Amino acid sequence: MLLTYQQILQLGLEFGGTSQKNPPNQYTRFFRQSNTKICEVFAGLFCLIGYRSEVSRGIYVLESRNFHVLRNMALVIICGQPCSGKSTAAACLMKALEKTINMPVVLIDEPSLNLDRNSAYQDMPREKNLRGMLRSAVDRAVSIDTIVIVDSLNNIKGYRYELWCLARAAGTHYCVLHCVADEAQCRAWNEDRRLKALPAYEDKIFNDLVRRFERPDGKNRWDSRLFELHLGKEDIHEDSQAIVEAVSFLTGNKNVGGSRNPQKLQPTIATQNPRTSETNSLYELDRATQEIVSIVVDAQAQGVGGLVRSVNLGEGLPIINLQRSVGLPELRRLRRTFLKLAGQSSLSGPPPPSDTKSAKRMFADYLNRELSANLL
Repeated sequence: MLLTYQQILQLGLEFGGTSQKNPPNQYTRFFRQSNTKICEVFAGLFCLIGYRSEVSRGIYVLESRNFHVLRNMALVIICGQPCSGKSTAAACLMKALEKTINMPVVLIDEPSLNLDRNSAYQDMPREKNLRGMLRSAVDRAVSIDTIVIVDSLNNIKGYRYELWCLARAAGTHYCVLHCVADEAQCRAWNEDRRLKALPAYEDKIFNDLVRRFERPDGKNRWDSRLFELHLGKEDIHEDSQAIVEAVSFLTGNKNVGGSRNPQKLQPTIATQNPRTSETNSLYELDRATQEIVSIVVDAQAQGVGGLVRSVNLGEGLPIINLQRSVGLPELRRLRRTFLKLAGQSSLSGPPPPSDTKSAKRMFADYLNRELSANLL
């Protein structure tokens, strides 16, 4: 239920007159995005009434007699042998999440891409194409406001690492649900599906997939957190222990078992997109630096054998101080280094300047710093 500003204020007043352990029951649920203004007001109200430790960046849920904070959204990888109950586990996990958080949950599998399991795994080129299509679908769907479930074999650890990199680049949480089943049991289920005229693997493809399956290991970062659903010990349903633990992990319950890495994945500079800048910023930077190099060379040429101590670049720009003669090759080398540094800093810092005057000022300061440092 989305609340208006007046309702939030009323809710804050009601909280002030009630016990912190017993919030009012008429507001059963409140969902909202972490980047909205209502979110900041609501978080501030909870800080005032004693819920300061519960306020963090994410999605806030207010339930009857229970307040908790959901984690940022996540990427869930379902893996296991062929015909090991992965699709059933994914469906149960999806239903459990929808009942718990009522937020977008996206399921990505072969049928959603209109792919047949036998034709997709018939040979290595087709299987590679299948993994590429699944990875592209995950890349489009993963975000901080959606839980994405990938229901496929995911039998290669290198491919699971690629999916983990997508989650890290998006800054979301990540976990793996492994459907553990014996080969004989999977083979029997596959044969039963074939007798019922349901989609089933051919024997040759089934044997090849079983042979190449790489079991996930919770010690690996791309397999953590790892939840194992043992098909021989329990049936697949929403109350299965592994599914309950996965839901608890995704909904922010800290008292849940599993492997390491409980925090959300942090994107690195290598996985971050460069900050957007104007289309002509690099052109202006290149032109401005070239003009300054030409001005310095021309000023020294007009010195008629004498040393030029300073070069005036114009009104509002710093003066370049020269303690020695600087040739064109050295100026070109400094210009190339400056352009390279400016391009690298745009990944994690401000974008390059889009106007000529700011670009000239930056390059002039860089020349003064480098030329004075060479004298020491």
